[in-house]
This record gives sequence, C-alpha cells and structure tokens, in this order.
Amino acid sequence: MDSRSSRCATLFAAWFVIVSASTVAVAQTPVAKATARFALADSLALDSRVHTGTLPNGLRWFIRVNHRPEARVALRLAVAAGSTAEVDDQRGLAHFTEHMNFNGSEHFAPEQLVSYLESIGMRFGADANAYTSFDETVYMLEVPADRDTVLDRGVMALSDFAGRATMTDAEIDKERGVVLEEWRLGQGVRDRISRRQYPIVFHGSRYADRLPIGLPEVIKGAIYERLRAFYRDWYTPDRMAVIAVGDIDPAKMETLIRKHFGSLKRPTNTRPAPVFDIPAHDSTLISIATDSELTRTSVPLMFKGPHLRSLTVGDERRDLVRDLYASMLNARFGEIAHRADPPFLSAGAGYLPLLGRTADVWRLNAGVEDGGVERGLAAVLEEVARVAHHGFLPSELARAKDRRRAGAERMYAERDKSESRDFARELVSHFLVAEPVTGIETEYAIETQLLDGITLAEINALTPTLMHAGNRVVLVEAPSRGAPPPTDAGIRAVIEREARATPDAWVDSIAGKSLMATRPAAGRVTARKDVPEIGATVLTLSNGVEVWLKPTHFKTDEILFSGYALGGRSAADSASYPTTWIAGPTIGDAGVGGYTATEVRKLLAGKIAGASISYGDYVQYVNGSARPVDLETALQLTYLTFTGPTRDPAGFEALKKRVTEFLNTRANSPEAVFSDTVDAVNDGNLYLNRNPTVAQVQAVGLDSVLAFHKQRFGNAADFTFTFAGNFEVDSIAPLLASYLGSLPSQGKRTSTYGHTVPRYPTGTRSVSVHKGLEPKATNQVTFFTTGLPIDELDMHRARAAASILNEHLRKRLRELMGGTYGASARFDNLAPQPGYATMTVSFGCDPARVDTMLAATLAEIADLRENGPSAEDVQKDQEIERRELEVALEQNGMWTGSILTSLQFGIDPRRIAHRRERIDLLNRDNLRETFRKYFPLDRRTVITLRPENSATAP
Repeated sequence: MDSRSSRCATLFAAWFVIVSASTVAVAQTPVAKATARFALADSLALDSRVHTGTLPNGLRWFIRVNHRPEARVALRLAVAAGSTAEVDDQRGLAHFTEHMNFNGSEHFAPEQLVSYLESIGMRFGADANAYTSFDETVYMLEVPADRDTVLDRGVMALSDFAGRATMTDAEIDKERGVVLEEWRLGQGVRDRISRRQYPIVFHGSRYADRLPIGLPEVIKGAIYERLRAFYRDWYTPDRMAVIAVGDIDPAKMETLIRKHFGSLKRPTNTRPAPVFDIPAHDSTLISIATDSELTRTSVPLMFKGPHLRSLTVGDERRDLVRDLYASMLNARFGEIAHRADPPFLSAGAGYLPLLGRTADVWRLNAGVEDGGVERGLAAVLEEVARVAHHGFLPSELARAKDRRRAGAERMYAERDKSESRDFARELVSHFLVAEPVTGIETEYAIETQLLDGITLAEINALTPTLMHAGNRVVLVEAPSRGAPPPTDAGIRAVIEREARATPDAWVDSIAGKSLMATRPAAGRVTARKDVPEIGATVLTLSNGVEVWLKPTHFKTDEILFSGYALGGRSAADSASYPTTWIAGPTIGDAGVGGYTATEVRKLLAGKIAGASISYGDYVQYVNGSARPVDLETALQLTYLTFTGPTRDPAGFEALKKRVTEFLNTRANSPEAVFSDTVDAVNDGNLYLNRNPTVAQVQAVGLDSVLAFHKQRFGNAADFTFTFAGNFEVDSIAPLLASYLGSLPSQGKRTSTYGHTVPRYPTGTRSVSVHKGLEPKATNQVTFFTTGLPIDELDMHRARAAASILNEHLRKRLRELMGGTYGASARFDNLAPQPGYATMTVSFGCDPARVDTMLAATLAEIADLRENGPSAEDVQKDQEIERRELEVALEQNGMWTGSILTSLQFGIDPRRIAHRRERIDLLNRDNLRETFRKYFPLDRRTVITLRPENSATAP
C-alpha cells in the first residue's frame, strides 16, 4: 500500500541514458503479415476479447481471459478519485482510506483479510496491494483460480473495498501510526526537492499542494468522521471499475461481479469527478533547488502542452512520429555522452502525460558534473538546434524504424504469452484515462502499416511543436556543498543564446559494416548427457565449456542465457581493487570487435540481442538474451566480449568522469553513509565491500582493466553456461560450438578465486550513525553464523524462517504497535565461500521509538527461537511457496538462475525437480532449529541511522 503517482514518478525520475554497448535491443522476427488496413479516421476500438458492461448502479467491469500464469486471476478495483478530491482538512485521507480498506470490512474482521490471503498462497505486498495517486486509487489482488471458493472470496474482498469498510475508531487510531510511518519513510532529499518544484511545474494548479501522502498533522489528528466522509463521498459505484484478467470463465466472473457489487448503492446526488487544469503561462519558469543531501546535478527542461488523447489511428500515427523523434534524439545524446570530455554525463528526451488529464509534457534532461549545469543545458539545446536546422539523417530514421518494428514483432510473437497483470494494467488505464486497448494483433497491424509511411520531412518539422517559449519550465537540482549553482539570469542567457545557434550538421557513418564478418573457427561437442528429471541436456565443448540447455515454450520469442566462472574481484589483491571495481562498467561500456559502444548500438539496430559481463566478489558472470532469430548475434556479442572488448580511451575517460561524480557526491546521502558503515562493521572493513577513492579511480589505466578482464575471461574452460527458452537442442548446438566452443582455453583450473573473507563480529555491538535532516531512523539488525557447510535444505529452511519472521514483525511492529511502515528479514550466504551466512532484519521508525522497536524485534526473535513458529505459520508459508513455485517454474529466468546457482553451490541441479517435496518437509521442529541456528542472540550487530539532530520530531 502506498501513495504515489506513476506519472509523477516518471516525470521527476532521473533520466539516465548511459547505455551499455553489450545490452543492445531490437531486431526482425518472422511473423504473420497483417492483412487489415486502417484509415487515419478509424477509431481505436476496445479489444473484442474484453467483455465489458455496466451495472445498474454505474459500476463498470472489464473481463479478459488469459492463461499466463495458469490458474491465476489479476483482480483490480479502480476508483477515479485520489488526493485532489480532498478538502483542506482531509489532506492525506484519500491514502488513509486505502489503508483502512485492509483493516476491517463487512466480510473480513481486522487482520482476517490478510490472514486469509496468506492462507491461500498470496503474499501481502506482492499479491495484495494498493496505491493512491492524485486522481485515482487502485486495489490489486493476484488470486488463485483453481478453486471457485477462493475466487469468490477474492471478488468479495474487492467489493468490500468498494463500499463496505467498517472504519472503526479503534482501527483508525491503530492505522494512524502506520500511515505516519509511510509519510516518514518518504521524507528526504527527493521529497524536499519535489515540494519546491511542484509549485513551479504545476503553476497555479491544485496538484501543487495535494501530494497523496498528505500532511502529518492531518494524519495524526483527523476526526474519524472526516475520513469516513471521504470514503462515503468518493467511493461510489459510478466512479469505479472492476478489472479481472486471467484463467477464468467470463460468464462466471460476470456473475461474481454482479453478485458482490450489484448491491452497492449509488448516491442520489453524486458529485462530479474533480478535474483540475494545469494553467498555461507565457513566461519561462525556473526553479533552482540545492540540497546538502543531493548526490547528482541535473537540469530538466520541460515544455507543457494540452493533453493529447489517442482515440483514432491518426492519433496513434501522431504519437509514433513523436516517439521516433525521441528515439533518434536520445541516440545522439548517448553518442555524445561517450565522447572525450562530454558536456553531460547523460541526457534524455521524451513525451509523457503530466499529472491530471489536461496536460502533457515534452521533457529534456541532462545529468551533469558538479558546476556543469550551463554547459550541459547548452549542449542539449544545441542538439535540438542542430535538428531544427539540419534535421535527422535517413540512416538515423532507418535505425529508429528498425527498433520499433523489432519491438512490435516481438510483442506480436508473444501475444499468447503475455502476463495477466500487464493486460490488467492496460485496462485500469483505459478506465481511468482512456488509454486505448485494441489488442496486440491490432496494435501490431496499425504500427507496421504506419511505419512505412512516416517520412523524414515530417519528423524534422516536429521540433517547434514540441519545444517552444511558452509553458516552459527549467528545474535545476544540485548539491549545496559543491560548486555554486547557476543563477536564474544565467539559465535564461543559455536558452536565449542557443535559440540563435546554428550548429554544423550531424555526421553519421556506420553503413555497410557488420558486427562479425565471419564466424570463428568452430569447436565441437565432445560429450552430451540428458537430464530427464528437469528436461535438460548438457553439452561439453572441446575447449572445456559446459552448457546446460533447457528448451521451453514459456515465451515464444525469448532465449535467456547465463554463465559463470569462479574468480571475481577476489582474484586480484587489495592493491589492484580499484581496477577490478571499475572493470565491469568499463567492459560493459567499451563496445566490442573494434567498434565503440555507439557503433555497436547502430550495428545492432533491428535486433533484439544482448550480452553483458559482471564481476562479483568471487565469481564472474555472463548474462544474455535474444529472440531465437537473433541468438547468433547474442553469441557473437558474447564471443567478442570475451575476446575483443574495444580499447576506447575517450569512452573510458567519459566513464571515469561519471564514476568520479558518483564518488564525489556519495557522502551527501545519509543512506549511502549508513550502508558503508554497515559494510565496515559487519564485514570487518573488507576491501571487497569498499568504494575506491576518486584518486584511486583516476589512477586506473585502461590497459590494466583490459588485462584483468583478459585474465578472468581468457580461459573459457572455467565457464559453465545455461540456456532456457524457445529452441531445440540440435538446432542451436552448432551455434554454441561455433561461438562458445571457439573461446580460448587453457584447461580447467581447480581453484580460481581468492580466499579473502569478511571478519564477522564474534559478540554483540551497537553503532549509531548520525546523518540526515529528516525525523526518521533506519535500523538494521544482523545475526552471524560461520562454519556451516552449504546445504540445500538448510538454506531453504533459513529463507522460510525469514519469511515467517517477516509476517511476525508485520503484525507486531506495524499492526499492533503502529511503529513502522514495514519490516523485512532476509537470509544471505557468501557462496561459493562455504560457512558464512547472515540473517538481517531492517525497518524504519521514529527516532524516539528506536529502543522500543528494537526491543520488540528481539523479543519476537527470542520467542521464535524458544517456541518455533506456529502450525498456522508453517501452513501459510508452505502455501505461499507452492503458489510461487507454480509460477516460477514457467519462467526462463528461474531455470537459468537455478541451474547455475545449484552448480555454483555444489548441488545437483536435478534437485530443482524436488522443490515441492522440500516445501512439504517444513515443520515446526526443523524451523525452530533453524531459528536457533541462524539467529544467535550473542552474535549480532545493531546499526541505526539517526538524524543529525536526533531531537527533531515530526
């Protein structure tokens, strides 16, 4: 449950466009040709597979059959009312109302709903949640559909949200603390900056002072009747829609909706849904916001305009033209960011709805180094001027169209494999903001028809319609501890100067080149073994590479692969750590085969294929994905990443500039300082968990990074790969032999990672970190276990114990004490290093309640150590795990990850087939022993982040 606006979050998020050369998207897959033809005036009709109707009380419903995942239904209740409907003494009560719907209703007593949902395998937060925004409130349930009674009660719960919440005085008072803690959790630099920017962005609009989280004084002191009044006034059937997507019979679902929602009464005199304009302004509005906790400098430039609805094919064409423009402009920004001494660290452009239903915004954004606002802003505007004067090039448009076609073709190929929650999201937006939902086949047909007819001339004419002097807003954000920020006059001077700029034309040269002209000399398959227990085949290649293959039909157009070898950053000594620390980002940003990152992106336009590497402490990894038709390209990227990362000095210096900015400002963040302290205390200041200094990074040479990469990736015999997706073993074996079998090899090494390990504390220790301006505390309690071997059952029981503890802490710390928005417990181990494991409990709270909350947490753990969980605890966790396993077993990523993790831990991958049996083995006795083993009360740390002025109170 949270207060948010997805559009607001998108609007104010940092738009970083630093793209790895080895994670390149897009390409052509053979698909059925669209036969329908559309006229621009044609309306975008609702997908005929969506069953829809309206009850006599005004409530609308949308039902769609979908079988991914099987035996599941995504249920949604969308309410067209949010924080803008509040009057002054209700600010925050729209969100408070959302909370209260989970705290007692006609059919579910307080705590009964969450308990029931968990008993049928739903996890609170993941499968049962809600959010409140400015104009809407949405409730979300993911319900099993294999029993009619479960589906019936799920729809019943949704109908209780719609109008049957009890909202007793006692439950309201209990929930005040939880909502206040959610308010507290949101306090910080981002909130402070947003509150300064909103009056500028939403100039003269109600949105400027109706943040969904509300005001703490209202949350704490609202009269009960004012909360009930909001629920009564705005939760009316004529403002609501029920969305049901999943493995269902539409007729049965309609019957359930009529049964549970039909009795809801529509008031005689309902208020019209509030609609608030965002007034236009002729002048440029500027906000220059600095803060001591900001860790980056950025300058978003926004151009507001009327909201453009998409109701016809012509509207879709308009949006497509605009998207192509943004794609080409962003490609240029990415290229500039990789040049030597770039004017910005990252930049991006895009079009999105502004908050509300009356305005949209075209936005440019530059992330810059400290003191670089004016230079970065000038560079972004110069690129806009270049487009305005010279236009884009035919080669740029061809690549942009190829990317769109590839995305459309993949969407079409996966039309029968799409997830129910994705369709549900679309239908929620269709109800709330009239988002078109025509169906994937129609979307594909429209887009493929329109793409060919879009000309370079019309795209090049778009600049003045997107960017203009009226309704312009500039938002500068910068750390207050760095260089002085620019002035209002300085920003205006840059804008005026660049409006007169006449830059040279853009140069684009990559035509006629290919990633690899010829295949490398192929290796061969020397051994093959079937593993029928998990439907896999294992190939051994002539250079020692081992490949596990798991053919699936979960996705039509997806193949995922991963690989690992022991080593990682620990293979180098502490003196070389800065080199190993930056090695992964450097290789990912370098390009391959002699091409720069920019050139690789251009070469791969029209292909959906990628491969990237990374370094852990003790392991190095390869991860990749592709459509089946583009698998060879992904394997070429893998081969070249192993053997031929490009030596690009200019790109390396640009990367170091980004890294330097990150390191220079990291200490501004209370969360970063807290995290560094946790690592230092819990790991004995292990160098593998420290960030290098700026001086150390600046001293790293490109050749030393390339040498380390060659050392770790120069012997393919160390690597094991796993592939999962839509392929046949015999069809891809020759490709694997060509690209993985030809990798250089010196034979398998017996031990290739360093044995530097953390020095876990051996007693108890408490540490306080004083950092931050807001009245909030963050607590982390860590328990340490050493000397235990890696054991499959033991690790599973440890994770189950953490899950059960999560639920106990939710009930005690959140629901009973009202002291936190949420607490989490997790199990970690240091594999492949044996014998090192931790249990970590984290939660935020009022600084004045830290000691009380910590005491309650430790008391809950002590009780579970002494008595173990209840039979009900075990049953709920087992049911949740079984339901999650059903879904996970149909995900390609689960199979690639589980096979490699098993091998890395020394566990037979055939054990994956027995995970349900492992769940069945959980019981009170073995979980009690797990709590005693992994929560040693005499070996723990308690680390708390408190505000710099600990006496501060909300």
